[in-house]
Amino acid sequence: MISLDLTTFVLQLINFMVLYFVLKRFLFGPITNLMNDRSEKISDQIDQAIERENEAEQLKAEYQQRLQDAKAEAQDIIEDSRRRAQRNKEDLINEAKSEANQKIERAEQEISRAKQQAVESLKDEVTNISIQMTKQLLEKSINTELQEKTIESYIEGIDKDKLGELGC
Repeated sequence: MISLDLTTFVLQLINFMVLYFVLKRFLFGPITNLMNDRSEKISDQIDQAIERENEAEQLKAEYQQRLQDAKAEAQDIIEDSRRRAQRNKEDLINEAKSEANQKIERAEQEISRAKQQAVESLKDEVTNISIQMTKQLLEKSINTELQEKTIESYIEGIDKDKLGELGC
């Protein structure tokens, strides 16, 4: 059966206690400290990993924001270029229209001058022709009148001669 010796028990208990204190002091303490240090290091590493992950997320968000800003700026540049191109196009069209209108206006003025010169020339020509016709008509009219007067005077002269001879 199991016998219990009190001295052995007490000695065993003292032995156990001494062993426990020695182990606690030289083994459990350093192991506990080592475990605590290791736990702290792991906790620090986890915290650093979380911090780095947050920084990476922040950098990613910043990168995406910059990318969006760059895209928006590129779009603004494209739109600005389109607006400038449209303005240049409109300016060129307006300039071409203005030049065309000026050329049309100059052509109309030239046509008007040519028309006026033609009218003036025609007036001069008509005036010259009218004068010539008037001269010719007057000459004919005078000649006809002269001829008629000459004929009449001749006839009268003849009539007087003949009538005078006849005694009328």
